[in-house]
Amino acid sequence: MQLGIDSLLQTPERYLEGRRVALLANQASLASDGRPTLEAMRNHPGIDLVALLTPEHGWSGYEDDATPIGDRRDPRTGLALHSLYGPRRRPAPAILADLDAVIIDVREVGVRCYTYATTAVLLCEAAAGAGTRVVLCDRPSMLGPRVDGPALDPDRRSFLGYLDVPFQHGRTLGEVVAWGVRGVAVDLVVAPAAAGAGPAGVANGVFVPPSPGLPSANAVALYPGLVLLEGTNLNEGRGTTLPFQLLGAPWLDGYALAGELNELGLPGLLFRPVSYVPRSDTHAGKLCHGVQLHVTARALLRPLEAVITVLGHIRAQHPSEFMWVRAADKPWSKLPGAGEPWHEPVTGYLIDWLAGDGSVRAVVDGARPLEAASSDWAKVALTWQREFEEFKEKG
Repeated sequence: MQLGIDSLLQTPERYLEGRRVALLANQASLASDGRPTLEAMRNHPGIDLVALLTPEHGWSGYEDDATPIGDRRDPRTGLALHSLYGPRRRPAPAILADLDAVIIDVREVGVRCYTYATTAVLLCEAAAGAGTRVVLCDRPSMLGPRVDGPALDPDRRSFLGYLDVPFQHGRTLGEVVAWGVRGVAVDLVVAPAAAGAGPAGVANGVFVPPSPGLPSANAVALYPGLVLLEGTNLNEGRGTTLPFQLLGAPWLDGYALAGELNELGLPGLLFRPVSYVPRSDTHAGKLCHGVQLHVTARALLRPLEAVITVLGHIRAQHPSEFMWVRAADKPWSKLPGAGEPWHEPVTGYLIDWLAGDGSVRAVVDGARPLEAASSDWAKVALTWQREFEEFKEKG
């Protein structure tokens, strides 16, 4: 197995024109032999690592979602940790001024609203202005090649959906970032991952959580569907040990819901009734009832369509209790920079910003059949695949 970081470490002269570099990564960034990227770069005789950049969730990769993080210093190495998830979403020019390159090595899931790709593109935009090279160490998408969901409505561009790619894009981080910066005068070099490198991306297929909400392979598999719950008043398991594997609210009947959903026969899923108290996030401290989603057949699973079907069922059964969350009600709407295209949205329904357009809400509300939306998304996938292949051929 060969990852982009392996290629960089083996032959840095292929990718770097100088030694002084900064690294955008977190604790989940590992070479294929299991070595932390930070340690491998620090100990490399051909690389002078002088600073660290961190995406959402910080260097630890375990800080809460949507929580601004300030600049810090890494206690182990003494290196400055420049946060790219706070009021500043691009590195300041002074950070880039003395660098020969910025190295990116983060583990991307493959869904547009997962924010690491946005951070990588924003970094590239800043590097273009500073004339600093960006070396992106590529990894396979954790969700594989499937493409699903709507395209991005330009009026819904935000930190949650910055790249013009389908909701689930089916490409590697290097591919979507190269696509996202076309037309930007950035010196971007992608160190490729070898064909066949598995989505786990480390030795022996070990799973390393890329962020606190995705502690397991099942959570990753369900993420393209259960992330939509963030736009509702349902808890998606945040604040528990099973984030993105639960669905609950104080007003649901878990036993009844599990029976009803299992009768729908959604491919690759089994629903088990649960009751739980989330420690944080939606309904924090309240007893919630609902279901755990068990993946029984990964190849059959269609998480986006499945969760939209579940939400439509819950909305029909509980029209007075089910609600869409408004972006203006989120804590981030009061932060500096809120509402700018590179920050979180502050108007309208959050679900529209997460999905990239209003189609998911229209289906759940009963205004449009799921079959019609799925047909449109299939066309989006075909167009995206054709346009991306043409982009690759042009180099």
